[in-house]
Amino acid sequence: MDETDIRFRIAAARRILFRNGCDSGTAGHVSVRADGEDAFYVTPFQSFAETLPADVVKVSFALETIEGDRTVSPAVAFHAAIYEARPDVRSVIHHHGHYVSVLATTGQIIGQYNIASSLFFEEQAVTDDDDTGSAVDSERLPLALGADNHVVLIKNHGCVVVGETLEETTVKALTLEQSARYHFEALLIGGTELSKQHATEYKYNFNLYYVPEMWGAEFRKLRGSDPDLYESLLNP
Repeated sequence: MDETDIRFRIAAARRILFRNGCDSGTAGHVSVRADGEDAFYVTPFQSFAETLPADVVKVSFALETIEGDRTVSPAVAFHAAIYEARPDVRSVIHHHGHYVSVLATTGQIIGQYNIASSLFFEEQAVTDDDDTGSAVDSERLPLALGADNHVVLIKNHGCVVVGETLEETTVKALTLEQSARYHFEALLIGGTELSKQHATEYKYNFNLYYVPEMWGAEFRKLRGSDPDLYESLLNP
């Protein structure tokens, strides 16, 4: 195993999310579609900060274990439903970041109060959490995403972020938490949002430059901050 192994990168992504305020206790999931299969790699009940490559499990869309020893939550069924509904989606992240979760209680999308928030311009939806189980999530979340959205805020719960790569989805998931904080604090002092024109322009540039550079910077930090992750490469 090396740094390119998808299991290593999923573990890295969870640690990056943790260090950027997207802590979800032992809940929350990070998944990646398995190439050419009706299956995906996903993480179990576990702190984002402690995930190792060996903790990542490969399951079918029916949630049958293909690889790995850990038990995954039945709630990850909505990942399979999203992958089936959206062929363009290759990674799904669900987290309960503090500010995202606070703003989700309002039933509103995150506003354009900072240029980084442009990443989500016209790509958000909101849905309720009616606490009736994973079967409902598997219907409700793909419907909320539709054909074009990349973010769903779940009222009184958290968020789901989807993307074409793990790296993109991770950066957008942590930036969503930052954007929620900008929104929350801007409202306290009467802040106003970007214009639609500026949001559109910034969105293009942030996708082109910010997303890949941010992943690279956060990934490199892990060498110093998370030695146990790199030690796992020696004992795969």
